[in-house]
Amino acid sequence: MSLIELGQMKYFEPSRRIRKNSDRSESYEIDLPRLDTNRNSIMQGIPKLPLKTLSLGSFFIFILHWLVKFEQVREHGSFYDLNIAVEKDFQPYGMKEPELFPVTGVRRIPKIIHQTWKDKMVPRKLTSWVKSWVKNHPDWEYWLWTDASAREMLADKYPWFLSTFDNYPENIRRADALRYFVLYEFGGVYADMDMESFKSIDPLSLKYSCFLGQEPYEHPVLDSNFEHIVINAIMGCRKNHPFMKKVMESLPDFSHMWNVLDSTGPHFLTLHYRQYQKNNLPPDVDDGVYLAPAEYFFPTIDPAKFFWMRTQCAKFDKLTNIQQKACKSLKVKGIKRTIPSISFATHHWIHTYLDLSITLKGPVEIHTVVPQVKIYKSSKTLS
Repeated sequence: MSLIELGQMKYFEPSRRIRKNSDRSESYEIDLPRLDTNRNSIMQGIPKLPLKTLSLGSFFIFILHWLVKFEQVREHGSFYDLNIAVEKDFQPYGMKEPELFPVTGVRRIPKIIHQTWKDKMVPRKLTSWVKSWVKNHPDWEYWLWTDASAREMLADKYPWFLSTFDNYPENIRRADALRYFVLYEFGGVYADMDMESFKSIDPLSLKYSCFLGQEPYEHPVLDSNFEHIVINAIMGCRKNHPFMKKVMESLPDFSHMWNVLDSTGPHFLTLHYRQYQKNNLPPDVDDGVYLAPAEYFFPTIDPAKFFWMRTQCAKFDKLTNIQQKACKSLKVKGIKRTIPSISFATHHWIHTYLDLSITLKGPVEIHTVVPQVKIYKSSKTLS
């Protein structure tokens, strides 16, 4: 056999070798070149995966692993295993003592429930929550604002806003803006359709002339490193309240904002609430504004934020003081929480402007859900 050198590698080229059977006396020949030929034929039959395919495969395996982990955290949201030390005297975010409400007196907010949808056909998934408001407020009026009736009201009473209203790029901006005008013009309580009522909000309407809700305390802290974000999913105000006037008159100046949160939504509302609070008005005076504790209307954390919060808290040592407090609160209280008895309502975090699945079960005509529903008409009468 001959020696072949290939670069730094050396091997023997086999020709024909004789193998002797150790158990028998005879010997036999093995045709090694033929075996090599057969082996090469077999190897050629196995496809060779290019580097790009292997890289894509590894990437998809990583994504699959990440999605499984994401779903586990989203579903269970456990923070107990995080290496976060919690002091014995630590006070988590939340109410420290119950609030006292009057049981009699002059009502400061009209007994009207306002909700919005694009037309009279309401998704079946939302109907039980709509009914909860009617059930717990039997002597309140229920008004539904459709796209058509909303524009008619604005054309009748606020024509200066129609250009801004019509030029909003998304329907959610029109829905956001409408609620401010409705509360200023008529007064009452606005609630998103994925808000479920647990009990009457009469106590709030007796004590305050205007109240706002805030998201769970941990939301803005871990998202943006600030405390108390005002959310417009539920609000109650008397007619012609100066705060609502300020909000609605500011809408055109923010219409160019790229993000809906900044243009018409919670960030926009939070900014104006903070500016209005510089007047130093007590929340229970006629022109005051009360920011309700998160436990009243938003006692549960948005499941869409579970994974993000877990990811943030895993970097505990790099967080700010208030973010560390939020992570400790999550570890103490958990992320999937029981709704407390003090809650007037809860938000189901459906995100109707993003969730297309709410229409899959078919719509229901609003008069079937709320027979006494009122809908604005341009003739300035109600049907």
